[in-house]
Amino acid sequence: MALDDMPVEEQEKLIRKLAEDPVYFIEVFLDRQLSPKQKIFLEETKTKNHVVAIWSRQTGKSTVIASYIIWRLLYGTGKLVHNEQVPEKIAICAPIKDQLDNLYIKMRSLIDKSEFISSYVVKMNSEQIIMKNNNQAKLMSASPGSHIRGYTATCIVIDETQDVTDDKYNADILPFGATTNALIIEAGTPKTKNHFFTTINSKNTTVIRQKWFECPFLSKEYVMTQKDNSPDALWRQEYLCEFIEEGVLAFPSWLFEPEKDKKTEKLTGRWNLGDYKYITKVEELTQKIVEKIAENINDGARFVAGVDLGKSQDNSVLVIYRTDIRPIRLEAELVFPLDTPYLKLAKQISMFYAAFQPYEINVDYTNEKMFIEELQANDVPVIVDPKKKRGAIAFTNANKDEMIGNTRMLLERYQFQLPKTAEKLISQFLNQQFEIFNENKRKYYHPSNEHDDSLWATLLALKNISIMSVDDVTTFVNPWEKHDDEIRPMEDSVNVKLHDHSKLRRTKGYANSWTKRLDVERTMTRHRLR
Repeated sequence: MALDDMPVEEQEKLIRKLAEDPVYFIEVFLDRQLSPKQKIFLEETKTKNHVVAIWSRQTGKSTVIASYIIWRLLYGTGKLVHNEQVPEKIAICAPIKDQLDNLYIKMRSLIDKSEFISSYVVKMNSEQIIMKNNNQAKLMSASPGSHIRGYTATCIVIDETQDVTDDKYNADILPFGATTNALIIEAGTPKTKNHFFTTINSKNTTVIRQKWFECPFLSKEYVMTQKDNSPDALWRQEYLCEFIEEGVLAFPSWLFEPEKDKKTEKLTGRWNLGDYKYITKVEELTQKIVEKIAENINDGARFVAGVDLGKSQDNSVLVIYRTDIRPIRLEAELVFPLDTPYLKLAKQISMFYAAFQPYEINVDYTNEKMFIEELQANDVPVIVDPKKKRGAIAFTNANKDEMIGNTRMLLERYQFQLPKTAEKLISQFLNQQFEIFNENKRKYYHPSNEHDDSLWATLLALKNISIMSVDDVTTFVNPWEKHDDEIRPMEDSVNVKLHDHSKLRRTKGYANSWTKRLDVERTMTRHRLR
């Protein structure tokens, strides 16, 4: 029966039911079927102040959250703040913009399908949704380099919260609700003892877990296929909602947070993220840019490059880094479309090789051996080193350990800086995990819904970069930026030029040091949480 055909009393009853019950709204009005655990989750948001969803992959988390946000935009009553009624202001956060875009697409799809909901929308785009009742939602990337402080929210929604850094979570996001006592909704998969682990173990948090077999919409055949093709720790994290103690991050989130003085807790000015531009598309390599690169090379600029090969499932990626300055900076990151023919790939890499003239280019040699010949035929002189130190490199557990160890030491010494806008690349660093097997051997992996192509291209590029000793860097400052007002004024900031390459030396015992750090990672993490 249409609403207009109902008796007035029935209409009012239905409207009250929709406004009071998000479960009823989603199941009846949006016609979305909910699992028992999803219903419990939605019910808890009505009475609890901090609700967390830890659900198996592929069990409708994003769709349920998108549906709930729409319900709250339509019927949310906001908060009473200092005797003033504030309309609903929903802060929607995720580790990278792509994840926000996926959530926005789901919300947009649900809104567009309903003429009733659409009629209440005043403005809708990937950054903001405003309704006629003045309720609004703001979508904000919570990547380590984003600037999102200062927003006031009545409801905070954090998707994939485990990938948000502790600093971003505590210093930027939670203060959104400081004056409103905002409802906090988080969804994610715990994988290390960061803020999310602390949150789900707090007595003030309501946690709703939904393992794969508790969702009637998920195929057992699909889940068992994922189990066969995934590391055990990853499968248990993603489908059994377990916190796996042995699952350790190769690059902990603190590596991408601004450094603080251990005694004063004030920012020192050093940060492995900076504000600078880099090339992301082939067409950005214009004649003007090429001429500028040539000038830099004449002035002593030196570059390295890395190529990680993909095809149908993963993207092929070329990265180029400038290494004659500290911190090392990203100059180009080209993520090629899936199924790009290798001949076309080789030609485009050749263009960038000719422009930047990297003194070393390291290429994934694990599967596609013939690609090296394509590069050589296009004047990219990739060497085939019998010792596999440079050039064509087939991945092994040992050289993966070496590459991760070297890049991590660059980060720990603030000698390697990524652009703040490289959200996907930063996310790939933060999501690279490993498990230990067969007497301390390590197997590296990433979440099933993400990629790590740009990360491994970077690790290849930086494979043989030397760590600067303390003697080489007598006074180090971040030459690229200042961070907030807390940073001390820096005079005579300079780029450290490495013209005398004989001074560079690799830190002794760096591989052993890396191994020891990985072995005690859990102890270090527990210590930081105390």
